[in-house]
Formats: sequence, C-alpha cells, structure tokens
Amino acid sequence: MQPMSHRFTLELQKLERDSHDACSLCGRHFNDGETSHSGYDAESRPLYVGNCCASRIQETAARYRWTKHPYEVPSDNSSLWRYMDLAKFVSLLRDRSINFARADVLGDSWEGAKGAQINKTIWDAHYLSFLQEMIRNPPEGYQCEKSDEEVAAEANRLLEQLAVSGSLDLRRTYVSCWHENEIESEALWRLYCPPPTAGIAIRTTFADLKRAFDNDVSIQMGRVKYVDFRTQFAGVNDAIFRKRKSLQHEQEVRAVIRQYPGDESTRLTRQVELPALVKEVIVSPFSPPWLESIVSDLLKRYEAPIPIRTSELLSQPFF
Repeated sequence: MQPMSHRFTLELQKLERDSHDACSLCGRHFNDGETSHSGYDAESRPLYVGNCCASRIQETAARYRWTKHPYEVPSDNSSLWRYMDLAKFVSLLRDRSINFARADVLGDSWEGAKGAQINKTIWDAHYLSFLQEMIRNPPEGYQCEKSDEEVAAEANRLLEQLAVSGSLDLRRTYVSCWHENEIESEALWRLYCPPPTAGIAIRTTFADLKRAFDNDVSIQMGRVKYVDFRTQFAGVNDAIFRKRKSLQHEQEVRAVIRQYPGDESTRLTRQVELPALVKEVIVSPFSPPWLESIVSDLLKRYEAPIPIRTSELLSQPFF
C-alpha cells in the first residue's frame, strides 16, 4: 500500500466535498465504515474513489473511514430565501457581504444541543463505553497498558472534555441561515417581517450560494435535520445541523464556518458578487405601498441590477 502524500490541491478538496457519498469514477455509493481514497491519477488529475477504483490512483493524498455527512445537500437548483427588514437589505447592498452569526447568539437556547437534559445519563453512558473501548483498542502498532481503573479514569476525563468542548464550539461556529422552498412562505414573512414591517426577501439557488462563497471548501453547507430531543440525540459532529422538531417549518439550509481559535466577535462577513447571487428581490406583501419604489431606487443607487417581483401573496382569488 503506497504511503500518503497529504497533498491537497483546491481541485481535490472540491472533489472530496462534491463527491463525498460516491466514487467519482464509477459512481458506486460508499457504505458506512468503507475506505475512501483521495489522490491523483497518472496525469495528476484529482480522484476521490472507493476500493472499486483505487488502482487508478498513482499518488494517494489520504485515506478515510467513510461516514455520511452530518447533513443532506440540496440539489443545485433548489431555491433558497432570506427574509429581512429594510435596514438589513440596505446593509447587504452597501457592504456586498453575507453575515454569519456566532452560534451562541442565534437566539435558540437549544442551538448546538446534543439532547434533552433529562436524557443526559443515557448519553454519558453511551460515550463512556465508547471511549473506554477506544482506549483499550488503540490503532495498529500501539498497545494499551492501562489497568481497568486507569482506563475508566481516562474515559471519564475525556467525557468531561467532550462536555466542555460542546459549549466552546458554539463560540467558534458561525452560521448563515436560509429557507429552502420553491415558493414564498407566508409564515416566514410574518415571522421575520411582521406587519407593518418594511420587509424584503431575496431568492437565490444552492448552486449560486456556493459560487457566491467562491466554492470555499471550508464552509459546510447543507440542510438542517429536525429531531425530537425527547427520544433522539445529536452526534458530536452534527449538532450544529440539528434543531428541535417544533422548528421544522423553517426548512433551513445553513452555511457553517468553524473558526479556530475562536474570538469574541459575534459576526463574520463574507464578500459576495451580489447580482450573481440574488436572482430576484420580493417586497413583503404586508409592507407599506411606497416600499417597492424605495427598493427600486436602492438597487439603482448601489448599482445592483436585480429584478424586483411582486409577492405572490398579493394575487387575488376568484369565487
């Protein structure tokens, strides 16, 4: 088996992200625990493959024990929405940037939670057993020489560190939240732009959002999964993509940046090419009648040639 070079070009990193679930050559989907291989072929083209096509790799960058992403990835043409008041819209036009809020200031006390406090003893018992097994069975070439008492003490120490790191991760994680829907959501208009707020929605696609961030592979992007924390847990690595089932009306897709080490800033910004990102601007159906002309003037002032569309909620029925 050839040694690993740990050489990762940007093209290889993008391939790993976009082909995560299947071999990039034959398309076969990976199974949990299977080995996936990253590297380059004889012409130095990037490859991300399973054992099925591993012989095509001439330079191995890395091998992984494959596991699923902690989130589902929308299709590239999925419509994503952001609902906001006029002040935030002006800020978007002026700064040409998307804000990422630090996870601990998003306003949800369950953000990043692993489960309900009432079930913590079950969680602790599971991970204590997992950690003890990990200590007793180190990687090949190493041997565990600890007594049962030493193993138990080390596992307890690691479990305590795991609990501390959960809170710290919230201060190192930044999130940009989007609503996935092919149509407008009256519920989200009322939630984020309640009458008579001067409200705006912008619509993009998942592909355009990725491009807006210059396909930055350090930004994780996927759907939030809504769980019943009374009976379910979030894993150590997927908690930022888990929320309470009572919030599933949000249909959230989020972009996540993890920054190490963390700092005290509650927001990060990422510059974007606005006309390429925003497909259209929709004025809230609950806004004052003068708002559409104001929005039109703002788009001209900030040289953002983006079409304005009338809200579908303003259409009239017949009986």
